[in-house]
Amino acid sequence: MNPAALAALLTFLTCTFARPPRSAGVHRLTPAARTRRAHLRSPNSRIWLLAPPTALATALLGPQALVTALAAVAVVALIAHQRARHQNQKSIATRRANIIEALDVLSADLTAGRPPIAALEGAASISPDFELPYAAAKLGADVPAALTRAAVKPGATSLRALAAAWRVTEESGAAFATLTERLADYLRADEAIHRQTESSLAGARSTARILAVLPAFGIALGYLLGADPLTFLTTTPPGWVCLAAGLALTATGLHWTTQIATPQI
Repeated sequence: MNPAALAALLTFLTCTFARPPRSAGVHRLTPAARTRRAHLRSPNSRIWLLAPPTALATALLGPQALVTALAAVAVVALIAHQRARHQNQKSIATRRANIIEALDVLSADLTAGRPPIAALEGAASISPDFELPYAAAKLGADVPAALTRAAVKPGATSLRALAAAWRVTEESGAAFATLTERLADYLRADEAIHRQTESSLAGARSTARILAVLPAFGIALGYLLGADPLTFLTTTPPGWVCLAAGLALTATGLHWTTQIATPQI
């Protein structure tokens, strides 16, 4: 097997099996235990697992294996970062949709004459972000403060408006059901604009991903023309400079495109 291919294979296998499986019971942990578990699952806390296969490949196969392993780690880390960002954006969109649906349930229950505590219970069954305010209402605590604390999560900022509406209702006696209904309508219209913007930016994101993959096609084209680009990139100092510059520019381009293609609304 080619030394570069063997080093890349060792690195890929280590990255694959070093990643711990996601546990379904993480949400039941205390905050301190959850923090410790997140630290253990962090890629930075497990990066040392890459050392044994990298050192072995370097000792057996020479500097080419080390350069290839480092390049493979960079590529895997870049892919993992992009996937994590995509999953994060997806979870934020899901949270926004759940909050809007929960507000519809809250408004309908209040309009039907149910007390706010019972209405919050129905909303909590739709969106987990309403569980803390519901618990505060059951205990007679400050519900607007609980809504404000729940609004710190990405995608839940609309709960600050609900907290303000709750305070207005407590201080002025305004119809809370009407305020909640209007807030849900506003958020639904805002979400429609957000989805339209996301659709408009999908082309830019796809173009960025295609451009990021083009160097791989360039390497394949080099082999088709009878050259050996991987050997040049992994065995010669000029090749190392080209490889490092290419990876850095690819990562910078993806990050820059992601930043400008993320709607701020």
